Amino acid sequence: MLVENLDHIGIVVEDIDQAIKFYQNTFGMKLIHQELIPERGIKVAFLVGEEENETSIELLEPIDHNDMNNTVAKFLKNRGQGLHHLAVKVSDINKALEELTAKGLQLVDSAPRKGARGHLVAFVHPKSVMGVLLELVQPKEL
Repeated sequence: MLVENLDHIGIVVEDIDQAIKFYQNTFGMKLIHQELIPERGIKVAFLVGEEENETSIELLEPIDHNDMNNTVAKFLKNRGQGLHHLAVKVSDINKALEELTAKGLQLVDSAPRKGARGHLVAFVHPKSVMGVLLELVQPKEL
C-alpha cells in the first residue's frame, strides 16, 4: 500500500466554533474548509499552519450530541474531547483496502465512501492499528 503522507489528525470537540477560534488565536492556524455532513451527523472544519499543503487538523463535532448511534457523539460522551483518528493519504483507496484485507487487518469500511472535502475515505479498525483509528483518504481529482 502506498501511503503518500499523513493527511490530517482528527480531533473530536464539543463546540467546533470555539475550537476553531482556539486554534486560530492560540496557534495562528488558518481555517481552510468547513462543512456539515448530515449523512454522518457531523460538522467538520480543517485548519492548517502557514503552509496550506501540510498536514491539517480536522475538528469534528456531532450535530446531535445526544445521538448515541452517531460514532462522534458516542466518542465525545465516553471519552470527551480529544484525538479521534489519524488519516493517511493514499493514491488508490480500493487497492489499499484489498492489501490491508489480505494482510488480515479488520476494516470498518470494506468499500470507500464519500468523506469531507469530497474525498473518498475508509476506516481501519483500531484493533488492527495498535489502538488507533486509521482513516485512508484518496483525494478527489481536481
